[in-house]
Amino acid sequence: MLTLRRFAQVAGAMPLHAGAPIPEIAFAPSSDSRTISAGETFVCLRGPSFDGHDYIDDAVRRGARAVVGDDREKLGRAQGVAVLVVDDAKRAYLRGAAEARSDVDCTVIGITGSVGKTTTTAMCAQILETKRRVAATPRNENNELGVSKLCYSLDDQVDVAVIEMGARGPGQIAELVDIARPSIGILTNVGEAHMEYFEEKAELARTKFALFDRGARAVLNAADEWSRTLAAQAGIDKSALWVRLCGDPQCAGLTLEAGAVKDEAVPVTLGASHAFAAWHLAGEHHLRDALLAAGGAILAGLSFEETIAQFGTLRLPPGRFELHRTRSGAVLVYDGYNASPTSMEHALRAFAELPASRHIAVLGSMAELGSAAESLHASTGAAAARVRVDALFCGGDFARAIASGAVRAGMLESAVSTYSSNAEIVDALRAMLGSGDAVLLKGSRVQKMEEILAGLSGSEAMAR
Repeated sequence: MLTLRRFAQVAGAMPLHAGAPIPEIAFAPSSDSRTISAGETFVCLRGPSFDGHDYIDDAVRRGARAVVGDDREKLGRAQGVAVLVVDDAKRAYLRGAAEARSDVDCTVIGITGSVGKTTTTAMCAQILETKRRVAATPRNENNELGVSKLCYSLDDQVDVAVIEMGARGPGQIAELVDIARPSIGILTNVGEAHMEYFEEKAELARTKFALFDRGARAVLNAADEWSRTLAAQAGIDKSALWVRLCGDPQCAGLTLEAGAVKDEAVPVTLGASHAFAAWHLAGEHHLRDALLAAGGAILAGLSFEETIAQFGTLRLPPGRFELHRTRSGAVLVYDGYNASPTSMEHALRAFAELPASRHIAVLGSMAELGSAAESLHASTGAAAARVRVDALFCGGDFARAIASGAVRAGMLESAVSTYSSNAEIVDALRAMLGSGDAVLLKGSRVQKMEEILAGLSGSEAMAR
């Protein structure tokens, strides 16, 4: 158990008042004064629009036992509790998390990638929970603070921690690996997400592949070219567990492979082991995520049979390919948690497989794509044309780029429109939707696609 004294040692913290004792209490950190519990330590972190030091009084009033921060003047307001000062509160918090992680003897699975990491994390946890005690990243808290928060929560009651790791800049995955020290790593793919923060895709790929820098056993996607290239360069291509669907390249090493889905079942093979798994989710990308999750569970100690038996129960996280129905009988597919060019194409392919009299795609613009945004949005429009949607509505800053890409790829101009507000597209859809229609709602979170879902009055969630 990490104590306040040991935290002070690893974080370079000193009592604000010279000579003041550091109590030998458990170090249970909280950075939110609104939810802090009695006995916890309030760590004064900063964000774009807040400074934790401004809430010291609230934290103490709610029962904080100690306060850690880097603003000496504001720390001086804390009364009746232990007060520790550090050079950088955030850096101290991360160091403490790494120390807390080192105290726990559990298997850690780190999961990163441009697309599918949250779904893979959720599926991996769902599989493991049937046989192990599991802690998993909640609500996409995948940055350095979220990873640290989960590491602080680990104890001897946890057998496996499934940790999602996101990167919005070079070197960030390596930082998270230093904190969580995963023994198993799952890389879903290297796509275009967050390219605004990287000079080139190779830099993004190397940042993601740092997941294996501390020797984590690798679960890799055979369809991803960057994974194949970097695994070969790192000399782990033969020791990796590769996940493969029909048509994907063959790879050295052990392969977990799925065949074609038929009658809500899919054949799965691992070496000499074969089984048929129940399968009910639309889209081959969801099957690939399930295989990646299964690979992590198998390396964590579950048998092939135990793992594959859970495929029929797997659920997608909220905001991913949710099925709703309007009173008019139209099916709404809400996939608005977030979007990138790769996830747009995956969603469009899965959407096109749904039975419907008309397929109508409503695509909002994507964020954080940098200088390639215009061309990548055009590629998304082309993807909509390739899957032959019957109508395409484009919104956001790059609506015209999506629309022009669709038309250049062969879609009729009369079938492509742009909209300027969510209210506008809601009105348009209300007027045109009928029984048998299917509508895809997908865009980055900034587009608030959930407003369109809510605006289509009478929508009710469907069982999946």
